[in-house]
Amino acid sequence: MTMAAEQSTTHDRSQPWPFHVDLWFGDETVSSRQRTQAQAAFGQALVNALGNVALVLPIYHAFLRIIQTQGTGSADTIDVDNLSDAERHVFESWRIAEVAALEAVFGAHRQMGEGLYEIKPLP
Repeated sequence: MTMAAEQSTTHDRSQPWPFHVDLWFGDETVSSRQRTQAQAAFGQALVNALGNVALVLPIYHAFLRIIQTQGTGSADTIDVDNLSDAERHVFESWRIAEVAALEAVFGAHRQMGEGLYEIKPLP
């Protein structure tokens, strides 16, 4: 990996991300510290998978628009063959990043109720 590529995939955590991750856990007995660590791991996995912190919010919002315009309300029921090439790229990029983020927090075998999240822009 080149130095420029390495810089684009990492984020200086001393500077806040332009977004906040809210995670819901199936088991609500997690401590505040554990929640903060999980949210940081989730966010970092998104940044790593998408390649740049600046891509997280735009791709997330585009992903949500795709789900809304397809009228299904669920990413699991989207027929990617009905998407344009650009929509398919966004949709698949987000799904890959989402899987990486969920696995970073919950592992490969998460339980029902784990893994619900919302990403909000910071004011």
